[in-house]
Amino acid sequence: MLEIDRKVQIFIFLIAAALIFTGGYKYAMWLASGSEEEVIIENNVEDIDSREIKELGVHIAGAVKKPGVYYLSLGSRVEDALRLAEPLAEADLNTLNLARKLADGEKIYVPREGETPEQAMSGAVLTEQGSAGQKININTATAAELDTLPGIGPAIAQRIIDYRTEYGPFRTIADLQKVSGIGERRYEQLKALVTI
Repeated sequence: MLEIDRKVQIFIFLIAAALIFTGGYKYAMWLASGSEEEVIIENNVEDIDSREIKELGVHIAGAVKKPGVYYLSLGSRVEDALRLAEPLAEADLNTLNLARKLADGEKIYVPREGETPEQAMSGAVLTEQGSAGQKININTATAAELDTLPGIGPAIAQRIIDYRTEYGPFRTIADLQKVSGIGERRYEQLKALVTI
């Protein structure tokens, strides 16, 4: 009688082990499916130049569960990128313009509630402008950074961002002249202060 009980115990143990293994496997697959939203794509520089850019990459940092680089389709908005990065409960989304269209290569910092802009930006490098005398990258600069250029106010800064969002990144500095409000004279003032 003890041998039968021992066999039943072994059988029950094997069934329980199989159920635990299957449950663990299903849970691991469920966790893995949640990370499919972030996709990293590697391309050769020649491939990017030879075809039309159909997506843009943005870096999301700060009060989010999944900080990192996200690749989204052209025309995506800040809200789309944040949905993928999953803002934390303490994230202060009211400081961000969720409806703004994204630009390729930009960084979005999500501050925590009560965080001042100085605290949020300490140590964060948003563009190549880092120190005085460096050129501003017109493909990655924010409206505030573009506004620091001579002859560029908030309206023209927004037109530059709208242009690169609609047509993709500037291929040459001279392409700035395609933006409404930037003629030859203003371009001459800017060309030594910007880069691509």
